[in-house]
Amino acid sequence: RPVPGARRPVVKFSHKQSGLQGDVCVNNRLALFNTRFLRFCADVDPRVRPLGYAVRAWARARGLAGNPSGGGPLLTNYALTLLVVFFLQTRSPPVLPSVLQLRELAGPEDRAEVGGWDCSFPRDPSVLEPSGNTQTTGSLLAEFFSFFGGLELGRLLLSPLEGRALPRPPPGPPGGLRPGPLTLQDPFELSHNVAANVPPRTVRRFSRCCRDAAKFCRGPEFQHRSRRGRPWGVLGLLQPEGTPEKDVEGFVIPIPLRPQGGSGGFREVCEAVGFVLGDVLGCRCHPGGDMGTPQDGEELALDPWDTEEPPLGS
Repeated sequence: RPVPGARRPVVKFSHKQSGLQGDVCVNNRLALFNTRFLRFCADVDPRVRPLGYAVRAWARARGLAGNPSGGGPLLTNYALTLLVVFFLQTRSPPVLPSVLQLRELAGPEDRAEVGGWDCSFPRDPSVLEPSGNTQTTGSLLAEFFSFFGGLELGRLLLSPLEGRALPRPPPGPPGGLRPGPLTLQDPFELSHNVAANVPPRTVRRFSRCCRDAAKFCRGPEFQHRSRRGRPWGVLGLLQPEGTPEKDVEGFVIPIPLRPQGGSGGFREVCEAVGFVLGDVLGCRCHPGGDMGTPQDGEELALDPWDTEEPPLGS
């Protein structure tokens, strides 16, 4: 579906089996450096990727991200990930350096300029000293909610360039930075407010949901398993808003299946479960025996009704 009126004209598409959505854009070189920068941040510290995934999943469960449903534009995955990067820059000691600090570490081969904007930063994360911050990912997640729940976002400019919050500037000239209820500056294109289209209502809900999540994280059900059958730990944060506790018997992850026979559905279930165990929960998965008991070195048993090779990593 073409969206010619977007800030960068795109063609949006959806992958039917998984429901994942994506965009196709031509000649947007700044987006390439944004992507490389986020990848660099994820490679600098192992806590960045799971923290970013948890925040995005939480925002979708709270109705702050995803498809709008009457509340106006929502936070994009890029904006949410950039909020995580900014938060990690503000820790003491910081988990991630500011973009200005990264520029100083960039070598001659790392220098880049796109459209007049300085996009220089190291390509090799090993040039950075390991962070002195030893907090766990769970501790950082709880601190993320407390941090943003306590900020007066309407008065601030969140700057990943400097790694700190600045007073929100007045509206600039045409083509300049457009401040809003949430002013989140792009790390390279400094005239771009990544959250410029997010309305006040969504920003207020974001702040309220952060305060609610921070309160949950201070309770016993975040640190200790619930004895009442309720979601606990991170799963308690991912429970969709408005779900009555008395109706919750567990944490449900929907797995879309195609309405067809054969082993296609079984294959999709295996891939979905493997994704949740490996990518989401960080488990190490090994091929199992006939009754599902892990046995090192044993070959993966194939579905007897499946004549195709199993997908890689099944």
